[in-house]
Amino acid sequence: MKMLRTLTVLSLLALTSMQVNAHHAWAAIFDADGDIEVEGIVSKVQWKNPHIQLQVTENQGTSEEVVWTIESNATSRLTSMGVTEDTVPLGAQVKIAGFPHRQGDTQIFLNHILLPDNTEVVMSRTAGRRWTDEAGAVIGDISALHGGVVEQDFSKRPTSIFGVWNVIYDAEGSHRALRGNDDWTDHAVAYQEAQRAAGLGGRPDRHDCTPRSAIAAMSEPYPIEIVDLGDTIEIRVHFLDTVRVVHMDPAKPIPAVVPKDHLGYSRGHWLGDTLMVETIIYREGGVDGDDYMQTHESFHLSADHNRLSNSQVIVDPLMRKTPRLAQKWWEYTPGAVMEAYNCTGSITEN
Repeated sequence: MKMLRTLTVLSLLALTSMQVNAHHAWAAIFDADGDIEVEGIVSKVQWKNPHIQLQVTENQGTSEEVVWTIESNATSRLTSMGVTEDTVPLGAQVKIAGFPHRQGDTQIFLNHILLPDNTEVVMSRTAGRRWTDEAGAVIGDISALHGGVVEQDFSKRPTSIFGVWNVIYDAEGSHRALRGNDDWTDHAVAYQEAQRAAGLGGRPDRHDCTPRSAIAAMSEPYPIEIVDLGDTIEIRVHFLDTVRVVHMDPAKPIPAVVPKDHLGYSRGHWLGDTLMVETIIYREGGVDGDDYMQTHESFHLSADHNRLSNSQVIVDPLMRKTPRLAQKWWEYTPGAVMEAYNCTGSITEN
């Protein structure tokens, strides 16, 4: 196994051109330029990540009955908007609107709900009111998602990197990480082609709850929390409840065998107020025991104490001709807490 090497992040800035890292291609499934409205009875509520799901039965009990499968955003995003599991009661007669399925299936990506009392629920971070005017009741405030909730009192802002940090949606480098292009080696290209030929690899299904690489989880559009536990620091990523343990004791040796799992082994040190983290983590496609890649990261609090910045460099000579740089930031939101990701969730149905 290669030993961890110190690598100055800033020295790699000139190596890569940056691009936006997309979350997932739900737009390939739902038509974001389309629009559909359905009225019916809420017959099932599944409050879970990465997307909540409802069933709405149209023309229930008649020969024209249709059961619509409704999908919407992550629970953490909706909770930040003030939308909870209790917002949409089971058995309620509702009107819904959203993006239709591209193949014409009875599926909708949900943007709006109109409840029986004419309260409108905004379910999308890009949506405004649809059926009600400014005097009408509405649930769903998107301001926190877009950085509109800021602690104005500097003395109440974080004084270190420790705490809960939120993604700011549609903000470059926060909603989606900025990262350099992958300059794959011939070995990597051959391995990827073999995986595709075998029907393996590729991006997981959007509802898949299997663990992801801890490094990849950092780029997903979800909150993180950094906690100081003394000899270790935990980086808690909301996505799939991923917990990275960073060993801070310089006298503690790297294990002779690093587990072949999605977490790897991390150790850290302070460079002033910046946390530097080095990680050995398993990746597939190795030869002759070369089964691991290295990452080198920094976590730094901004001068205004309102933003956490992260730089990440992947070093993997077997798979990449040059190191790959990624950058991401999160923002402090007053009162924010880290909730469980809860990929199985709760189900209520008639």
